[in-house]
Amino acid sequence: MDRIQSNETIHELDWWIEILTAQPLCLYYFGSFMTHQEAESLKQGFIEDLLLENALIMATDIRFFRPQQLTLVAEEVQLEIPSAKRIPMKNTKSNFKGNSKSIVIETLLFDKAI
Repeated sequence: MDRIQSNETIHELDWWIEILTAQPLCLYYFGSFMTHQEAESLKQGFIEDLLLENALIMATDIRFFRPQQLTLVAEEVQLEIPSAKRIPMKNTKSNFKGNSKSIVIETLLFDKAI
């Protein structure tokens, strides 16, 4: 854990895995980790856990910071990522386990990568 001091306040920062899912619309933080390499080596396990729960993963990242919450849902995600724009996508085919039923997904476009 690293400490950064600014204006006599100490902020403790660590490495965190950030995973954004579209189905359900959530932003997850897993951590904390002492090094970027440690987070990177464990990231795939968290991704696999979410996939087992049928989550649709949109983006992953490893960040050096301290999250305010470990899980953000729907509107909280949009507050956390203000550059997100809502784009409705209809009649998208689901690719999970051969299921070809028609579903409606609302996805997010970002001005920059997460």
